[in-house]
Amino acid sequence: LKQKSSRRLLQIINLVAYTFSMIFFSVMLRIHYNIRYTFHPVFSFYFALIFGGYILCAICIVGYAIFAYFLSEETQFMTFLERSTIVTYSYLTPLKLFLTIERLSSTVLVRKYENIRPWSLVVASQFLCV
Repeated sequence: LKQKSSRRLLQIINLVAYTFSMIFFSVMLRIHYNIRYTFHPVFSFYFALIFGGYILCAICIVGYAIFAYFLSEETQFMTFLERSTIVTYSYLTPLKLFLTIERLSSTVLVRKYENIRPWSLVVASQFLCV
């Protein structure tokens, strides 16, 4: 009984933490959207994808936590939410690498980079992330 109640407490803490992170990333995405023209378009695109990805992960984790709290056994939808989180995190990991490469190239090629729009590289990076 004690183990079950401590498990429930951890589920509630997890639910609250990811709900706050979902709200935080949503606010940050909105702020980024409002000032997107301040940055290079490629950077804005990558950054928005990262925020969107973390929002999607938080939604899946919150959904999973809600179902796990009320149900004693795992359903197919819970499995779908869990796998969606894993796939999204797997996509975000190389995406952060491409964002780092983009920022490094913009730092090294300061004068040239602001005038170019390497959208073909962005599309290629999306295929590599997937």
